[in-house]
Amino acid sequence: MFQSRGGKDKSMNISNQIKGWFASLTIPFVLLVLWQVIVSLGYVPAIILPSPEKVFSTFMTNITQNDLLRHVAASLERVILGFIIGALGGFSLGLLMGLSRTAEKIFGPTFHVIRQVPVIGWIPLIVMMFQIAEIPQIIVISLAAFFPMTLNTLAGVRNVRKEYLELAAVNGFKGLKLIRRVIVPAALPSIVTGTTLSLGMSWAVMMAAEFFIDTSYGIGTRIQAGRSSFNMALVLVGIFTVGLIGYGLTITIEALGRAVNNGRDVHKEI
Repeated sequence: MFQSRGGKDKSMNISNQIKGWFASLTIPFVLLVLWQVIVSLGYVPAIILPSPEKVFSTFMTNITQNDLLRHVAASLERVILGFIIGALGGFSLGLLMGLSRTAEKIFGPTFHVIRQVPVIGWIPLIVMMFQIAEIPQIIVISLAAFFPMTLNTLAGVRNVRKEYLELAAVNGFKGLKLIRRVIVPAALPSIVTGTTLSLGMSWAVMMAAEFFIDTSYGIGTRIQAGRSSFNMALVLVGIFTVGLIGYGLTITIEALGRAVNNGRDVHKEI
């Protein structure tokens, strides 16, 4: 029997996905082989660059003892809380400035001056103001999420097509109804981009916050412990863990963004 066209398309999609998956592993595989060769030939001392086997065994030891998982859980809790606070604040301010030129004149100059300061530059001041270790870290992570979310929401609202606004006016959409059913759906691609950037910044700044602010648990704290004891295998385990989890968070947010974008249509709302 002949295979249906739908079956062929499905098989081709699966085949392309498998090829893409293998292609994405090419560079990591090459780097792993190169790493092993460099260590085996002694170009770099093992105390500086441990072998892949040593790093993997350190990773498995930390996993089986639940030590790494406790640190990962602590970091994720800080990032999620800080991200939610910063993203909601950035969305609100970006929406406000996008809807009102007066609001932009009031808040815009101060916002743009403050965002020129690197987020980690605020750490000494925030630590001095809030002595409890957790609060400064969450504030710093919130700031990291706040700025890109504000900018992208502002840009998305300002770039809403005039045709949508004119059609909404004809249908009598005003106030919250106009915002909810026209402006936010039209600005959604930019808002999703801001969400992705905010989460990435939150995760990156989390490490800096844990480096500079004393705390008991966190991936950054684990890396610091490895550096202090000159345990480079532990340092690399922490670095790889940060990279993999950050990549996973980005993929998740992007997938959710695509689902939201596909599920919302401005034309249907008007």
